[in-house]
Amino acid sequence: MEALATNRADKITPKNPDNLEISKRSAPQQTLQNRGKSAISYELFLHTIILLIGRLMHRILEFYNNLFSMKNRDLKLVYGNLGRSFSKKGMYDKALAAYRELVRLNPKDAEAFFQMGRAYVAKDELELAMQATKTAIELRPDHAEAIYRLGLLHIKNKDLQSASEMLEKAVVLCPDKHQWLYRLGVLYDKTGSPEKALAKVNHAIELNHERPRYHQYIGFIYEGLGRHDDAVRHFKTVMELEGNLAESFDS
Repeated sequence: MEALATNRADKITPKNPDNLEISKRSAPQQTLQNRGKSAISYELFLHTIILLIGRLMHRILEFYNNLFSMKNRDLKLVYGNLGRSFSKKGMYDKALAAYRELVRLNPKDAEAFFQMGRAYVAKDELELAMQATKTAIELRPDHAEAIYRLGLLHIKNKDLQSASEMLEKAVVLCPDKHQWLYRLGVLYDKTGSPEKALAKVNHAIELNHERPRYHQYIGFIYEGLGRHDDAVRHFKTVMELEGNLAESFDS
């Protein structure tokens, strides 16, 4: 009964008005604090999203640039392979078109200009061949094969002095190229320097003793100089090498 009376008393008795006032004042303060926290959280979220989007865009741009670079490299490889393939098949116009694309992608591609020069030679367009080969050498002054090929072009144009200069440079860069030494020896012989010719052809024979043509040519040089014994020795070597070659075909 006492508990029931107490509950009824609590309901009837009014609450302390001071406590009600304090409660009313504290409620707006808590609401403002909550709003402040919500505003900060929203700004933090917004800036975080902006930062992440910025990083994502940077990575997308970086990926795009890398993709473009890879594409460029791949195109160079494709055009280079196409040019060589077309040249081997004798399709020189298509080969030249591929090499022009290579030059467009990289105007400083010495090898592309060199291959263009070779294709022009195959088409007997010697002036264009010379221009392309010279450009290759300008871009890469130590391009030994381009220098050698330019020497051969000078021979075709009957400019034997320039040819000698180019072939001499080529054999300095590649002293083990016996074919180049032989060609330079022949050039010396044609321009009236048999002793220099002997030195180069002998060097070619030292590097490759199995070429009958080398022995035959040096035999003729010796014969022209009146050195008959040396000439006969090399002519005998020619017969031995050709005999060995014939036997290898028969076996």
